[in-house]
Amino acid sequence: MTSRLLAILWPGLLLVSCDKSATSDSRKGEDSSAPPVRRSGHAPRENPPTPRHELRKKLRAAASDPSPEAREEIIADVAWSALEIDPELAREAFLQLSADHPQKILLIQHFSMRLTEQNPDEALAWADTLANERDIAAAKGQIALVLAETDPQRAANLISESGIVGREFDVAVVQVLQRWAAKSAPDAAAWAISFSPSPARTAGISVSVSQWAKADAKSAITWMDSLEDKGIRNEALLAMEEAILQQPSEVKDAWLQHAPAGFLAELEDQREQAMKNVGNNVSSSAFLNKNSNLHHHHADDEGN
Repeated sequence: MTSRLLAILWPGLLLVSCDKSATSDSRKGEDSSAPPVRRSGHAPRENPPTPRHELRKKLRAAASDPSPEAREEIIADVAWSALEIDPELAREAFLQLSADHPQKILLIQHFSMRLTEQNPDEALAWADTLANERDIAAAKGQIALVLAETDPQRAANLISESGIVGREFDVAVVQVLQRWAAKSAPDAAAWAISFSPSPARTAGISVSVSQWAKADAKSAITWMDSLEDKGIRNEALLAMEEAILQQPSEVKDAWLQHAPAGFLAELEDQREQAMKNVGNNVSSSAFLNKNSNLHHHHADDEGN
């Protein structure tokens, strides 16, 4: 009975076995990394929407929002989200914001920074296409800060011509000077004193003198002692005294060992204001006394 049953089923089993073997062999020959073959009768799978696609769709939808506040909030959100993945979409979005929207200037600055890192000339050309002087000034100020890392002279000229005013100008000047002074303190100081009396000039002189003293105190003192404009001279002396108060005693002694007696006396005149400005950053009371004695000691030596 069993043998008869096997005789009946054997041809079918052979066919199944051969089919499986062929299938297995054909699969072994296939590239496992190849995409799956589309089966007839099934609709192709659609690719999921990309973040860019979703952001552009969101930007288009914002145009029909009846609330101006909600519309601008959506546009600003699209702009920030697109900065990393699609800068052009970000630009398209933030330029739709109203002129006084609080996020617009920040977005212009971020976009300007990224564009400058790629092509400064293209960034400057783009800045000139903006709709108003406020936007142009914001873009050029940011471009200058990026340029200051590699070309501080060009950055300084750009800041001077940018049209930035008020606190934004003061901040930009100091940031450029910080970078410039690290490369060439004498050139930075020369630019700082070119300004009319202003917080920008005072802060710029302070940054330049502090960096210069750390690099070459003797030449910094020689430069300061040559200044004839009383206002500029006093600002430079105050900056020097502030820097001195924050140094270890051995550094301060080295800075002042070749200073003329008259210069030391002028530094003493700035001591009270410098201490107020430096505040808790003064090194120690012991040093203050020592430094005062050092000043007088040099003055006595010069007098003899």
